[in-house]
Amino acid sequence: MKPVIASLVVLFSLLAGGCIEDTGPSASPTTPGGGTISTVGAGSATATRPAVILTPGPDTPACAADSAQGFLEAQSYAPFKVYCPTFLPAGFVLEDVQFEETIQPGTPVPGPGSVIAAFKRNDPDASLEFVQGRPALSVITDVRTSSEGQPTDTSYDGFEGSLFLKGVLARSPDGYTHVISAEGLTAEELQQIAAGMQPVAP
Repeated sequence: MKPVIASLVVLFSLLAGGCIEDTGPSASPTTPGGGTISTVGAGSATATRPAVILTPGPDTPACAADSAQGFLEAQSYAPFKVYCPTFLPAGFVLEDVQFEETIQPGTPVPGPGSVIAAFKRNDPDASLEFVQGRPALSVITDVRTSSEGQPTDTSYDGFEGSLFLKGVLARSPDGYTHVISAEGLTAEELQQIAAGMQPVAP
């Protein structure tokens, strides 16, 4: 009986080994503007990565601060439409674009996640952060509480958004949330940025 048990143990080990997935770290491509894009599996080692990275084509909008490639890579990972700014005030450079994957509570299934992009200007000092998808509640709350009273209506690629003192909140037709958080910008500049947002892929 011992040889039979030993054979079963070896067979079980081989079968179990075939189910183990390599979840080691992967390289983060560099965007043309010097930023990086990466995926983060929140609370799970089974974050999925798409096989094909989108590249700029004739239908790609002219994303500001040389950020088209970064947003296209984010679109490759995101299950929702990703938008990029086609207008930014002079002096802004791309710092980073990331897709952060989340896991749906109580299941190993990936949630929609969110795309986060950061831009910086040194003179005069200003910063911008774009969060799209399913952002953390704290991101939305920070923008909402930056203004007293009712926000102003503003356009976000043709659909309705709300302008606050330090940012813009909008919900795209596909039901996802878009947040622009800003420091050092005027209301007019924020309105121009929001109006110039465009999806990076059809």
